[in-house]
Amino acid sequence: MRRSTPAVLAVLPLLLVACGSSGGGERHTGADGGATPRPSATAAPTPSRDGPSTAPAPGASGASGGTSGTSRAPRDAVPDGRLTPATGSFTKKQKKYLSGRVPKGADPAAILQAGQDVCDRLSYTAKIDKDAAQGAVVAGDIKGAEAAVDGLCPDLKPLVAAAKGGYADGTHAAPAPGTYRALTPSKDCSWSLDGTSGRQRTITIRKGTKTFTSTGCYAWVRT
Repeated sequence: MRRSTPAVLAVLPLLLVACGSSGGGERHTGADGGATPRPSATAAPTPSRDGPSTAPAPGASGASGGTSGTSRAPRDAVPDGRLTPATGSFTKKQKKYLSGRVPKGADPAAILQAGQDVCDRLSYTAKIDKDAAQGAVVAGDIKGAEAAVDGLCPDLKPLVAAAKGGYADGTHAAPAPGTYRALTPSKDCSWSLDGTSGRQRTITIRKGTKTFTSTGCYAWVRT
C-alpha cells in the first residue's frame, strides 16, 4: 500500500538527522562523493514544508505550472575568487554551484549545505516513494530543487524533469493541454475543469480549457 504524502514527508527529518550526524565530524559527504565543508557558525536548516529555509535558498520553487525552481543570483554576490569555507576547501563542482549564488556577508558553506539538503530530501523521499518526491517538487514542498539538482546531484535530474509542467492543488488558469495523473492523492481527491468535476486519478486537459482546480490530490504530472 502506498504511504500517504504527509507520512512520507514526516519521516524526512529523522532520515536527514541520521544521514548528517554520522561520525560526528565536520564534513558531509556530498552526492558526488566529495566532502562538503560544514558551515563554521550556523548550519543551514533543512528546507521544510512550512516555508523557505532561514538561510538564503539555493533556488525558488513555484507550485503553479510545475516550476521546479530556478536559481536567482543575488544582486551583490561574493566574487568567485573569495568563495572559500572557514575550514577545508570547495571542489570544482561545488565552486561552480556557488558561483553568483552567495550574497555578501553570507557563509558560502551554509549556501552549499542548503543545496545539499535539498538533494538529500529528494533522494530519501524518492527511495520511499518516487511519486511523493515528484509531488513535493511540483507543490513547492522541496524548494530550490532544479538549481540544487543541476549543480550538486545531477543523478536526480530525471525526477525533477518528470515534475516539470505539473500542477499542485489549487486553481490554475489556462492549463497546458495533456494527460495528467495525480500523485499520492488523498481519498478526497477531486478536480474541476471549467466546471466539470470528477474524482478520477487520471485526467485529460483539452486545448482551450480555461481553469483547472484540484483539491486533495496534492500534485499532478504529465503521463
